Amino acid sequence: YVLQIRQQPVRCKAAGTSERALADRKTVDPPPIIQLTVSDGDPHRGWLQSPFFFMCANLYDPVVDTPIARPPSETLAGTLVSSLHRVRDSNDREGGYFVFGDLSIKLEGRFRLQFNLFEMLESVPYVYIGAQVEFITSTISDVFTVYSSRQFPGVLESTSLSRQFSDQGVRLRLRKE
Repeated sequence: YVLQIRQQPVRCKAAGTSERALADRKTVDPPPIIQLTVSDGDPHRGWLQSPFFFMCANLYDPVVDTPIARPPSETLAGTLVSSLHRVRDSNDREGGYFVFGDLSIKLEGRFRLQFNLFEMLESVPYVYIGAQVEFITSTISDVFTVYSSRQFPGVLESTSLSRQFSDQGVRLRLRKE
């Protein structure tokens, strides 16, 4: 299993913790996109259709390889988990991608994101209550900045990769300016 971050986070506006602040939150910009490659010798690449792969995001220290010492509910907002999307990239190659288009951060500062890949084990078909989950691998993003409301320089224009994935049905907020 190989993970490659195809779209690194650059900046974000701190989401805050009040209900009003969370309602007006900005997501990590651009949205992190991680590509999964499985070299299992399957010429049909059946893993691309697997509903059992998922990825979770954690907030990480910008220097030391440790998570921020606070629970995710105090540091992150939005959708912290992504399922596998089967889409074509800008080179028209089909692949498996995890997209974090609704992820926000509640703290100001410099951080990295850790993305952990898991697989649900198929013990009993279509029964997920109490399902066993296996950790597979992880990857860590580059350092990015989370700004206060006053210092936030604004959102970036949507990337071509974000636009391409959105055109194929992946839910992403697109910006034109």
